[in-house]
Amino acid sequence: MKYTVSREKSEVTLAFEAGEAEWKDAESKAYAQTKGKYNVPGFRKGHAPKHMIEQYYGAGVFADDALDILVQSGWEKFLDDIADKKDDTLEPIDRPSANIESMTGKKVKFTLRFPVRPEVKLGEYKGIKIPKIEYNVTEKDVDDELRRIAERGAKIEEKDGEAENGDIVNLDYKGSVNDVPFDGGSAEKYDLTLGSGSFIPGFEDQLIGAKAGEERAVKVTFPENYHADELAGKEAVFECKVNKVSRKVVPEPSDEWAKDVSEFDTLADYRASVEKRMKENNERRERTEKENAVINAVTDASEADIPEVMINSYLDDMLRDLSMRLYYQGISIEDYFKYLGTCEEEYRKQNHDQAKRGALTRLCLEEMIKREGITATDEEAEKKYLDSMPEPEDGSEKRKPDERELSYLKNEIVMDKLLGLLVSSAVTE
Repeated sequence: MKYTVSREKSEVTLAFEAGEAEWKDAESKAYAQTKGKYNVPGFRKGHAPKHMIEQYYGAGVFADDALDILVQSGWEKFLDDIADKKDDTLEPIDRPSANIESMTGKKVKFTLRFPVRPEVKLGEYKGIKIPKIEYNVTEKDVDDELRRIAERGAKIEEKDGEAENGDIVNLDYKGSVNDVPFDGGSAEKYDLTLGSGSFIPGFEDQLIGAKAGEERAVKVTFPENYHADELAGKEAVFECKVNKVSRKVVPEPSDEWAKDVSEFDTLADYRASVEKRMKENNERRERTEKENAVINAVTDASEADIPEVMINSYLDDMLRDLSMRLYYQGISIEDYFKYLGTCEEEYRKQNHDQAKRGALTRLCLEEMIKREGITATDEEAEKKYLDSMPEPEDGSEKRKPDERELSYLKNEIVMDKLLGLLVSSAVTE
């Protein structure tokens, strides 16, 4: 079957022409595949000759099925041809749409249209100018980190005397507006950290100085933008009873403390370890931000006609990633959309441009990898896998990666090599 190929941007059109012999062959195949569904008097179902079915049901009875067979045959021929020629520039990224242009006698003309990976007009990607990105670790940074670690291990102790900012007040409260209680306005034995800002503005301030057993009337005004419309802007009174006052006791960093929270015997050694970890985190942050800066610069300087199917595929990836992150938080994506008052269709509309840019970035990365001839071997992937695996406790050999794991790791290695090339050639402004 003859065909011609034309391309406009990222859409390819195949124009086919089938002759009389090809049409007859398609009709014969259609008869063989569908004869079992026709009833012709005098013949058992599925045993009537082709000409008898045509005589009884009409001459064009097999035309639609024959056309489907011709279209599928033409599509398969094209796929075989590009596979033989190893021409990935015409490789489809979605199923084709078919259109019958004409049927003259026993000749048929039809077209197949489908999207292909778009050609990328890649911008300059070596020697790109990026802002200076540097994160240093100061002594104060280390002190602050040690203090945060100490606070995580703080103990809560009940105290006598007045409540201070930062103390935890356990209280019963009942709220009312114009002496009328409202839903959600009361609780018992509630722990409130003063200064946390978790209650209505002004509430926590009025409990500073309170003692265990004391009762106070706390007067506040709900914000105008409060989520409950019936309370927004209203004045309220909360009758509060303080059950107890507690404070957070933060341990002072010392050698003994270091022994309790780490594998080190001295605070100096633990401090050095914390500083080393912070520097390593900063280095990773610097590297990630430099990589993102270079990739964004390349994407900004590049162009491609992105077909909708690629954008939709990227949106599918975004939705899968969102769904997975929500899953680990115990939330379904359906409930997430309900909470936000939106839906998947609206999500796709709102994120269309972001997905289009993401698809362009992906194309740019693939094109740079191709131009630079960057590859990864099975040996490199296996080494990366084995280096990341802990030694088996039973002393046996580490498990080797399977084909899927090897493929994933090779893609990671290739991307790491590309990003290393881009960042190393970048120029800091």
